[in-house]
Amino acid sequence: VPRLVTGQFEPTSQKAVWPSTGNYCRGGAYNADLLSCESIAILPEGMSKERFDWLAKVAGEVIATPGTESNVKEIFDKTWELKNTRDNVVIFNQFDEFGNHLWHYEVTGHAMEEALSQIMSSKDNYAGVVLTTGSAGTLGCGDYMKEKFPISKIAAGEALQCPTLLANGFGAHRIEGIGDKHVPWIHNAKNTDMVIAVDDSNSMGIVRLFNEPIGQKYLSRKGVPAEIIEKLPLMG
Repeated sequence: VPRLVTGQFEPTSQKAVWPSTGNYCRGGAYNADLLSCESIAILPEGMSKERFDWLAKVAGEVIATPGTESNVKEIFDKTWELKNTRDNVVIFNQFDEFGNHLWHYEVTGHAMEEALSQIMSSKDNYAGVVLTTGSAGTLGCGDYMKEKFPISKIAAGEALQCPTLLANGFGAHRIEGIGDKHVPWIHNAKNTDMVIAVDDSNSMGIVRLFNEPIGQKYLSRKGVPAEIIEKLPLMG
Protein backbone atom coordinates (compact mmCIF):
# COMPACT_ATOMS: atom_id res chain seq x y z
CA VAL A 1 0.00 0.00 0.00
CA PRO A 2 2.72 2.60 0.80
CA ARG A 3 4.34 1.99 -2.59
CA LEU A 4 1.01 2.49 -4.36
CA VAL A 5 -0.10 5.69 -2.62
CA THR A 6 3.35 7.28 -2.92
CA GLY A 7 3.67 6.40 -6.60
CA GLN A 8 6.75 4.22 -6.10
CA PHE A 9 4.98 1.33 -7.81
CA GLU A 10 2.96 1.63 -11.01
CA PRO A 11 0.90 -1.57 -11.41
CA THR A 12 0.01 -0.91 -15.04
CA SER A 13 3.61 -0.88 -16.25
CA GLN A 14 5.77 -2.51 -13.58
CA LYS A 15 6.05 -6.06 -12.28
CA ALA A 16 5.95 -6.81 -8.56
CA VAL A 17 8.71 -9.15 -7.37
CA TRP A 18 7.97 -11.17 -4.23
CA PRO A 19 11.06 -12.92 -2.78
CA SER A 20 10.33 -15.26 0.14
CA THR A 21 10.35 -18.85 1.31
CA GLY A 22 6.72 -19.20 0.33
CA ASN A 23 4.09 -17.50 2.47
CA TYR A 24 4.92 -13.89 1.63
CA CYS A 25 5.22 -14.47 -2.11
CA ARG A 26 1.87 -16.27 -2.10
CA GLY A 27 0.16 -13.30 -0.47
CA GLY A 28 2.00 -10.86 -2.71
CA ALA A 29 1.12 -12.72 -5.88
CA TYR A 30 -2.52 -12.84 -4.77
CA ASN A 31 -2.58 -9.08 -4.12
CA ALA A 32 -0.95 -8.44 -7.47
CA ASP A 33 -3.61 -10.57 -9.13
CA LEU A 34 -6.31 -8.44 -7.45
CA LEU A 35 -4.62 -5.35 -8.90
CA SER A 36 -4.42 -7.03 -12.32
CA CYS A 37 -0.67 -6.47 -12.42
CA GLU A 38 2.07 -8.92 -13.30
CA SER A 39 4.07 -10.56 -10.54
CA ILE A 40 7.19 -12.65 -10.09
CA ALA A 41 7.41 -15.09 -7.17
CA ILE A 42 10.86 -16.24 -6.04
CA LEU A 43 11.20 -19.11 -3.56
CA PRO A 44 13.50 -22.09 -2.84
CA GLU A 45 13.02 -25.20 -4.95
CA GLY A 46 12.78 -27.33 -1.81
CA MET A 47 9.52 -25.78 -0.64
CA SER A 48 6.28 -27.75 -0.69
CA LYS A 49 4.69 -28.93 -3.94
CA GLU A 50 1.42 -27.34 -2.81
CA ARG A 51 3.03 -23.89 -2.80
CA PHE A 52 4.40 -24.26 -6.31
CA ASP A 53 1.10 -25.65 -7.61
CA TRP A 54 -0.81 -22.72 -6.12
CA LEU A 55 1.64 -20.09 -7.38
CA ALA A 56 1.53 -21.54 -10.89
CA LYS A 57 -2.14 -20.53 -11.02
CA VAL A 58 -1.69 -17.01 -9.63
CA ALA A 59 1.79 -15.60 -10.29
CA GLY A 60 2.82 -14.62 -13.79
CA GLU A 61 6.31 -16.03 -13.29
CA VAL A 62 7.65 -18.43 -10.65
CA ILE A 63 11.41 -18.74 -10.11
CA ALA A 64 12.79 -21.61 -8.01
CA THR A 65 16.17 -20.98 -6.39
CA PRO A 66 18.58 -23.57 -4.94
CA GLY A 67 18.00 -24.86 -1.42
CA THR A 68 15.21 -25.00 1.12
CA GLU A 69 13.75 -22.88 3.91
CA SER A 70 17.12 -21.58 5.12
CA ASN A 71 18.48 -20.54 1.73
CA VAL A 72 17.34 -16.93 1.73
CA LYS A 73 20.64 -15.64 0.34
CA GLU A 74 20.03 -17.52 -2.90
CA ILE A 75 16.61 -15.86 -3.16
CA PHE A 76 18.16 -12.42 -2.97
CA ASP A 77 20.95 -13.35 -5.37
CA LYS A 78 18.18 -13.91 -7.91
CA THR A 79 16.46 -10.70 -6.80
CA TRP A 80 19.59 -8.65 -7.50
CA GLU A 81 19.96 -10.38 -10.85
CA LEU A 82 16.44 -9.30 -11.83
CA LYS A 83 17.03 -5.77 -10.57
CA ASN A 84 20.21 -5.48 -12.65
CA THR A 85 18.80 -7.01 -15.83
CA ARG A 86 15.21 -5.75 -15.97
CA ASP A 87 14.05 -2.15 -15.82
CA ASN A 88 10.36 -2.78 -15.09
CA VAL A 89 10.51 -4.61 -11.75
CA VAL A 90 9.91 -3.39 -8.21
CA ILE A 91 11.21 -5.53 -5.35
CA PHE A 92 8.93 -5.96 -2.34
CA ASN A 93 11.26 -7.24 0.37
CA GLN A 94 9.40 -8.28 3.51
CA PHE A 95 12.61 -8.28 5.54
CA ASP A 96 13.15 -4.51 5.24
CA GLU A 97 9.62 -3.23 4.58
CA PHE A 98 8.80 -1.29 7.75
CA GLY A 99 5.15 -1.42 6.76
CA ASN A 100 5.40 -5.13 7.61
CA HIS A 101 6.32 -4.32 11.21
CA LEU A 102 3.92 -1.37 11.48
CA TRP A 103 0.96 -3.43 10.27
CA HIS A 104 1.40 -5.95 13.07
CA TYR A 105 2.12 -3.19 15.59
CA GLU A 106 -1.05 -1.28 14.72
CA VAL A 107 -3.43 -4.06 13.63
CA THR A 108 -2.35 -7.36 15.18
CA GLY A 109 -1.28 -5.68 18.41
CA HIS A 110 -4.60 -3.90 18.85
CA ALA A 111 -6.47 -7.12 18.01
CA MET A 112 -4.52 -8.98 20.70
CA GLU A 113 -5.26 -6.26 23.24
CA GLU A 114 -8.96 -6.37 22.36
CA ALA A 115 -9.08 -10.16 22.65
CA LEU A 116 -7.36 -10.07 26.04
CA SER A 117 -9.70 -7.37 27.33
CA GLN A 118 -12.60 -9.76 26.80
CA ILE A 119 -11.15 -12.58 28.91
CA MET A 120 -8.82 -10.95 31.46
CA SER A 121 -9.99 -9.99 34.93
CA SER A 122 -8.33 -7.51 37.27
CA LYS A 123 -6.47 -10.43 38.85
CA ASP A 124 -5.04 -11.74 35.57
CA ASN A 125 -1.61 -10.92 34.20
CA TYR A 126 -0.43 -10.83 30.59
CA ALA A 127 2.96 -12.57 30.70
CA GLY A 128 4.03 -12.15 27.10
CA VAL A 129 3.86 -13.49 23.57
CA VAL A 130 5.74 -16.25 21.74
CA LEU A 131 6.08 -15.84 17.97
CA THR A 132 8.16 -17.69 15.41
CA THR A 133 10.23 -15.30 13.35
CA GLY A 134 10.54 -15.36 9.59
CA SER A 135 10.50 -11.76 8.42
CA ALA A 136 9.97 -10.68 12.07
CA GLY A 137 6.95 -8.60 11.07
CA THR A 138 4.56 -10.32 13.47
CA LEU A 139 6.89 -9.50 16.36
CA GLY A 140 5.64 -5.93 15.95
CA CYS A 141 2.50 -6.89 17.88
CA GLY A 142 4.74 -7.84 20.79
CA ASP A 143 6.27 -4.36 20.72
CA TYR A 144 2.79 -2.86 21.01
CA MET A 145 1.74 -5.22 23.79
CA LYS A 146 4.91 -4.49 25.76
CA GLU A 147 3.99 -0.80 25.74
CA LYS A 148 0.60 -1.68 27.20
CA PHE A 149 2.03 -4.28 29.60
CA PRO A 150 5.58 -3.06 30.41
CA ILE A 151 6.67 -6.14 32.36
CA SER A 152 5.57 -8.57 29.62
CA LYS A 153 8.09 -10.50 27.54
CA ILE A 154 8.62 -11.17 23.84
CA ALA A 155 9.94 -14.60 22.85
CA ALA A 156 11.09 -15.33 19.31
CA GLY A 157 10.98 -18.93 18.09
CA GLU A 158 13.33 -20.33 15.47
CA ALA A 159 14.39 -23.76 14.27
CA LEU A 160 16.91 -25.61 16.44
CA GLN A 161 18.57 -26.73 13.21
CA CYS A 162 19.13 -23.07 12.22
CA PRO A 163 19.75 -21.18 15.50
CA THR A 164 20.60 -17.77 14.04
CA LEU A 165 19.39 -15.64 16.93
CA LEU A 166 20.24 -18.16 19.63
CA ALA A 167 23.77 -19.08 18.64
CA ASN A 168 24.67 -17.20 15.43
CA GLY A 169 24.28 -20.58 13.77
CA PHE A 170 23.00 -21.81 10.44
CA GLY A 171 21.69 -24.95 8.79
CA ALA A 172 18.80 -26.47 6.87
CA HIS A 173 15.49 -27.24 8.54
CA ARG A 174 11.95 -28.30 7.66
CA ILE A 175 9.75 -25.72 9.41
CA GLU A 176 8.35 -23.59 6.61
CA GLY A 177 8.18 -19.90 7.46
CA ILE A 178 10.83 -19.43 10.17
CA GLY A 179 14.59 -19.21 10.67
CA ASP A 180 16.55 -18.02 7.66
CA LYS A 181 20.22 -17.57 8.60
CA HIS A 182 19.90 -13.81 8.99
CA VAL A 183 18.35 -11.18 11.28
CA PRO A 184 15.72 -9.18 9.35
CA TRP A 185 16.30 -5.43 9.16
CA ILE A 186 12.86 -4.78 10.71
CA HIS A 187 13.41 -7.05 13.73
CA ASN A 188 13.45 -4.91 16.87
CA ALA A 189 16.03 -7.24 18.36
CA LYS A 190 16.76 -5.13 21.45
CA ASN A 191 13.12 -5.49 22.49
CA THR A 192 13.20 -9.30 22.20
CA ASP A 193 13.64 -10.92 25.60
CA MET A 194 14.31 -14.55 24.76
CA VAL A 195 14.77 -17.01 21.90
CA ILE A 196 13.22 -20.48 21.78
CA ALA A 197 14.74 -23.22 19.62
CA VAL A 198 12.10 -25.53 18.11
CA ASP A 199 13.25 -28.95 16.89
CA ASP A 200 11.90 -29.45 13.38
CA SER A 201 11.34 -33.16 14.09
CA ASN A 202 8.70 -32.16 16.65
CA SER A 203 6.97 -29.89 14.16
CA MET A 204 7.00 -32.52 11.43
CA GLY A 205 5.81 -35.13 13.91
CA ILE A 206 2.69 -33.17 14.82
CA VAL A 207 1.92 -32.63 11.13
CA ARG A 208 2.13 -36.38 10.52
CA LEU A 209 0.06 -37.10 13.63
CA PHE A 210 -2.74 -34.86 12.40
CA ASN A 211 -2.71 -35.90 8.74
CA GLU A 212 -1.66 -39.54 8.40
CA PRO A 213 -4.17 -42.38 8.97
CA ILE A 214 -2.01 -44.09 11.60
CA GLY A 215 -1.74 -40.84 13.54
CA GLN A 216 -5.46 -40.24 13.40
CA LYS A 217 -6.13 -43.81 14.57
CA TYR A 218 -3.82 -43.19 17.53
CA LEU A 219 -5.72 -40.04 18.47
CA SER A 220 -8.99 -41.94 18.19
CA ARG A 221 -7.70 -44.61 20.59
CA LYS A 222 -6.77 -41.84 23.01
CA GLY A 223 -10.35 -40.61 22.99
CA VAL A 224 -10.16 -37.60 20.69
CA PRO A 225 -13.65 -37.09 19.18
CA ALA A 226 -14.00 -38.04 15.50
CA GLU A 227 -15.34 -34.59 14.55
CA ILE A 228 -12.15 -32.99 15.87
CA ILE A 229 -9.86 -35.50 14.15
CA GLU A 230 -11.60 -34.75 10.85
CA LYS A 231 -10.73 -31.07 11.21
CA LEU A 232 -7.09 -31.46 12.29
CA PRO A 233 -5.74 -31.42 8.69
CA LEU A 234 -7.05 -27.85 8.46
CA MET A 235 -4.14 -26.84 10.69
CA GLY A 236 -1.71 -27.88 7.98
